[in-house]
Amino acid sequence: MKTHKLIIIAAVLLMPLMAGAQALKGSYFIDNSLNRNKMNPAFAPRSNYFQMPALGNLSVGVMSNMDVPTFLYPMNGELVTFLNSQVSMKQFESALPKHPHFDAEASANLINFGFYTKQKSFWTFDLGIRTGMDTDLPADLFLFLKKGTGTSGQSYNIANVNAYATASVQAALGYSRDIFEGLRVGAKVRVIAPVAYAAMNLENVRLTTGRDKWTVETEGYVHAALQGLEVNQPEGEVMPEIEFDLNRMLQNKALAGFGFSVDLGAEYVLDLPGELFDGISVSAAITDLGTVRYKKEAVHSYSTQGSIDWVGFQNVGVDDLENLDAAIDDFVEKAEGLVNLKEEKSSSLSRSTMPNVYLGVEVPFLYKKMSAGLLYSGRFSHSYYRNELTASLNITPTRWFALGLNYSFLNTAKTMGAILELTPKAGVNFFLGFDYLPLAYASAPMISEEIPDFLAKKGFTGCPVPLSWRMNLHMGLSFALGSKYGR
Repeated sequence: MKTHKLIIIAAVLLMPLMAGAQALKGSYFIDNSLNRNKMNPAFAPRSNYFQMPALGNLSVGVMSNMDVPTFLYPMNGELVTFLNSQVSMKQFESALPKHPHFDAEASANLINFGFYTKQKSFWTFDLGIRTGMDTDLPADLFLFLKKGTGTSGQSYNIANVNAYATASVQAALGYSRDIFEGLRVGAKVRVIAPVAYAAMNLENVRLTTGRDKWTVETEGYVHAALQGLEVNQPEGEVMPEIEFDLNRMLQNKALAGFGFSVDLGAEYVLDLPGELFDGISVSAAITDLGTVRYKKEAVHSYSTQGSIDWVGFQNVGVDDLENLDAAIDDFVEKAEGLVNLKEEKSSSLSRSTMPNVYLGVEVPFLYKKMSAGLLYSGRFSHSYYRNELTASLNITPTRWFALGLNYSFLNTAKTMGAILELTPKAGVNFFLGFDYLPLAYASAPMISEEIPDFLAKKGFTGCPVPLSWRMNLHMGLSFALGSKYGR
């Protein structure tokens, strides 16, 4: 099998895990942005507003701490996979994160508006749809693929393979106000109406290599919460039968449970006219701090314990991978033996939400027409804590026009972001932005034979491959109504 075919297979397997988005970090230091209130409830724009239903804030994107260079390496003028013998174990292990993960989140506002009351107090209300997925894959799982190829008589115990998926409708009421000169605080209370939840927790995955076969054993739990869902396990069968009753779901108003969360935030701005530090601001917030409880009648819980014997990769050459097709086909055919679900006694299920932490510092200059900001963002997942730093340069030549450029680093690859905000105090407001645009690319000459002739004649010898698959795109449309209390 050609190397590029393996890359295509890997991309197809991974992309469903990576379709999501998080808050637009580039908007954090844009004063009039409506989007930044999602990261810190203390922030308030200068006008009353309401957003277009469904078009007020749309977002899509990709997020992971594993990038293309983790699995693809330039060798002798082409890209090879981490399985290639030219890639040493030490090289691959140093590129692999300690806790590999894929995050997915998508959201859309149905209703969103905000308005000032006396003393510059600002209220917000939003109603929206939110879906997300969170996957943790232990580093040992990938190291096994590298170490295990072509070996025999070795055992691996890979623990904590976790995957979660959620869908919910959420409504939030927020309030912020000045406490004293320079200090503003805010809070938001959110009601969560979960529609669906699924989780897979494999506590143990044992793999034993051998000359004639590999043995794979799994132990863990599977949980699902969805009104109208029925999962039946026919006697003597390893694969369950899944049925869905829409009428039952509608009778229960599609709600699988109930939950709540809170956002808390503060910002302090130095007011020192004529001084060097005038206008410097510091801010901090924690968002999505709460819990969700799923109803007993909507929850289905199963334990899973299964095993299979598999030919493994011992017949697959590390360099040519000629027999990879047969090995993968054999595993797919036998994989259902790993399911082997056993229904557990149903009970209500509680899960915490995944809080986010934000810490920001902004320094204005050029008569406050420009500013530089540094944002630390952290996220509590079900298994690990993840963090990132974003440096930004913000330009506001007029109060209704803002442009921001940012660069994210720490646990991410080299990526740039940008945001454009058009925010008159009254009238149509519009924003468009992204946080992750890959800056580094590598040529993939192994597919050069597939390049159309008209491109080959212009000197194209391969396909540029971005070295980061993170990306997101946010956009929104709203109407500003003005306010005598706004800035």
